[in-house]
Amino acid sequence: GAERHKQRLGESIAGDRRETSPYELSFQDDIEWRLLCKTTLGEKELTKLKDAIHNNYFFEMFIEDLPMWGYVGDFEDEDAILGEMQGSHTYLFPHLHFKIGTNGQRIVSATVTTERDRRVDITNVHKPTTVQFSYSVEWFEDHTLQWKDRMTRYADSRFLPSSFEIHWLSIINSFVLV
Repeated sequence: GAERHKQRLGESIAGDRRETSPYELSFQDDIEWRLLCKTTLGEKELTKLKDAIHNNYFFEMFIEDLPMWGYVGDFEDEDAILGEMQGSHTYLFPHLHFKIGTNGQRIVSATVTTERDRRVDITNVHKPTTVQFSYSVEWFEDHTLQWKDRMTRYADSRFLPSSFEIHWLSIINSFVLV
């Protein structure tokens, strides 16, 4: 099972919980495709996943303290105001592709992407759906990025919405007012 990690103060305040993942990555070992698990999702699980996708939930993973982000799924042909309409679809991303950059014997970059070709349609939550969760790993040499500079690319991360900054500002402002 998953193993909990000791939390940092910022993680506790944000409500984050770090746990080990079932993904097995070995240094410099490319994996073309590996099955993580195969499971059948029922109405309850599909509804939770569908709600998470429609609320733009994303995951965050770390390798050597380098963060990686990705979305749980995606939806198409929905109205911005009315939401889900006939003909719209909700998709789950069951496959993750890890791309890990090294400089010598050190990991200097890490990204995770989802593959649209392997997405699973979970629009109909009343129909049990069998899903194969899988992953692939690609290692590459990156001589342009030094170990000491590996975190600089995260300073300008555009993945996280700017509303997170406003949210933190609101919290800090509340503490100051009290």
